[in-house]
Amino acid sequence: MASNVKNDNLKGPGIAVQALEKLVDILGIGLFKINLKTGAISLNLNTTKFTGHDMDDLPKTDQTRDTLIVPEDHDLVNKAVNSVISGGSDHYHIEYRMRRVDSSIVSFDEAGFISEYAENGEPLCMAGMALDLSRQKWAEEKARDMEMEVRRLALNRDDKLLAEENRLLRAANAAAAVVIGGFQQDYAMVLIQSLQMLGECVGGNYVGIWRNVERDGSLCCYLKYNWMAKAHFVGNEENKIYFNYNDLMPNWREKLAEKHYVLCDGNGISREFLDTYDMNESKSLMLLPFYLHGGFWGMIGFARGEERPFTLCEAETLHTGTSIIAFSMARHETLGKINMDREKAMANTLAKGEFLSRMSHEMRTPLNAIIGMTNIALKEKDQAKIMDYLKKVEISSHLMLNIINDVLDMSKIEAGKLEVVMEPFDFNAMIMNAENIVKVKIDEKQQQFIVNCDETLTNTVISDEHRLLQVIINLLNNAMKFTPDRGKISLTATKRDIGNKRVKLRVDVQDSGIGLSTEQQKRLFNAFEQADGSITRKYGGTGLGLAICKKILNALGGDIWVISRPEQGACFFFELDVDTSGPIHSSAEKESAAVSANKSGIIHDWSKYTILLADDIDINREIIEISLRDTGVKIVSAGNGVEVIAKFTQRTNQFDLILMDVQMPVMDGLSATQKIRQMDDPHAKKIPIIAMTANAFKEDIATCLEAGMNEHVAKPIDMDSFIGVLEKYLKD
Repeated sequence: MASNVKNDNLKGPGIAVQALEKLVDILGIGLFKINLKTGAISLNLNTTKFTGHDMDDLPKTDQTRDTLIVPEDHDLVNKAVNSVISGGSDHYHIEYRMRRVDSSIVSFDEAGFISEYAENGEPLCMAGMALDLSRQKWAEEKARDMEMEVRRLALNRDDKLLAEENRLLRAANAAAAVVIGGFQQDYAMVLIQSLQMLGECVGGNYVGIWRNVERDGSLCCYLKYNWMAKAHFVGNEENKIYFNYNDLMPNWREKLAEKHYVLCDGNGISREFLDTYDMNESKSLMLLPFYLHGGFWGMIGFARGEERPFTLCEAETLHTGTSIIAFSMARHETLGKINMDREKAMANTLAKGEFLSRMSHEMRTPLNAIIGMTNIALKEKDQAKIMDYLKKVEISSHLMLNIINDVLDMSKIEAGKLEVVMEPFDFNAMIMNAENIVKVKIDEKQQQFIVNCDETLTNTVISDEHRLLQVIINLLNNAMKFTPDRGKISLTATKRDIGNKRVKLRVDVQDSGIGLSTEQQKRLFNAFEQADGSITRKYGGTGLGLAICKKILNALGGDIWVISRPEQGACFFFELDVDTSGPIHSSAEKESAAVSANKSGIIHDWSKYTILLADDIDINREIIEISLRDTGVKIVSAGNGVEVIAKFTQRTNQFDLILMDVQMPVMDGLSATQKIRQMDDPHAKKIPIIAMTANAFKEDIATCLEAGMNEHVAKPIDMDSFIGVLEKYLKD
């Protein structure tokens, strides 16, 4: 008899695949496909659901599964997969465990095979199917529990045994109730009270709770709380004594597996463990493991001084009560961490809010001077007064730039992007450079400034000269700000040999200023804070300087401290281990020499040169044009990268140098530079290209150089340094 069933709807491979995919979704089966060459993995929605992730937040590479698989099952999975890849078998079918995003454990029944091969027989792709066994495992576990309970009840028909079990159950429940209901009291005391109830109900003289933690790749534990018949202990988070489980007892993983326990007289357990935790005189021991979210969380231990072994009844009955205590502790830890994070976030929010208020004041002060003095200068006809007003505008502009630099430095430090350059330099020359930089302001306040350098201090050290100079100048500026007129400031540098051509440098900056209280000193090196809010109103400042100094010194391997009393001045000092070998390379000295040469009043004759100036801001081009007017150099302007390419291509040999802004519309300066360097014209490959940009971080400079530029000049442009750069490429 012929069948009347029609299968028209299943015709065609595409429709068949869609039907199978729908069935897979309905049955909750996970599918995956791994590209064995690239490691890329394709997953269906069920596969990501198994792990507790969303489709978008689960990385789709072959490493993803390795990070999720329970460590004990890694070898099983790897052997099965490698056997198929190597051709040892045509498929694999295994059961293994994976940790979900919420730390719970899920079991899988998984099969896989090679689905695609190359022409030479090399495996290209592996396809697999996985089934979540969580419900099945749960049912099996409950069935086993029920079977064990039936057997136990059948065996324990003795009225005395049942009475003992009821007594233990009541004690366990009472201890759990104390922990759960004592949330309004001191948690540690409530927990110890519950441990006392458990300890006394089994006639013990010691109960301890150990918390697990991973250290150096091994599982360890530390005592969190304990109760003793004569005393009790609350864990000190700062002075933990860690004990490695590998040293605890042989085969500890099996003995302390989930729903297992250890009953013994102390033999087989590390004597060091018993001595460390005051159980060395115990005659009977019981260790019950805690498992939370499928992971080994810790254990509770009971000890008795009398030679009466703990029973299976005691272990099984107390296990329920102690599990509740473990859940309570985990919840308490989580809430404690949440509260700490919340308080820290609130403190940071308050500090940053105060900082923003302070920054508003600090930035508006120089801006007010810049705008006000500019308006006054525009209305003034007396040239001498105009020069005085413009000088004040210049001073306020530099103050504004210093504030911005502090904020950018702190932003970079908080992002973990602070970079240091370790090079040999002349330490004494750097100290002299710092002295010259601050001397003008110190002279204005008629302060006495003394510099003392150890005569045996070697000139050459290896560290970051620029960052050390930044620290020293910051400390000197602080001393100068908080020291009254005609006060005293000293800078002292000493060293102590520590061997292998290394010395410990110490730099002290002492002042006779307002000093600091102990409470103020605690907040001194915190970002976004000052020692006292009133300091801002009286002395100004962003409150970032000392925090930046500390971060820089920490990055260089040193640290900074302060010794001070109110109205008795302050001494800031830092120590730093440095090498004292290598040739001297003083960037500060070279820059100082270049600036001095330019400030000497030399006017260059660059009338035979032509510069192609690229900048999309009119006023930026005007500043350069006016600043170079006396040199006679010819300037051709462009507003974006496309214009630069067009003008350079029209008359390639006309230009001797290109000043290139980086951020421009249509085409940026980096792209324009790369296109110029890729031209066949030999002149295009060697013409000097100098970046002029407000992107002044080290990575920005590196990006410019990688694009083919020769130099980098940061905006706002320091004209003396700018002229020094041009001197390298334009000769009189």
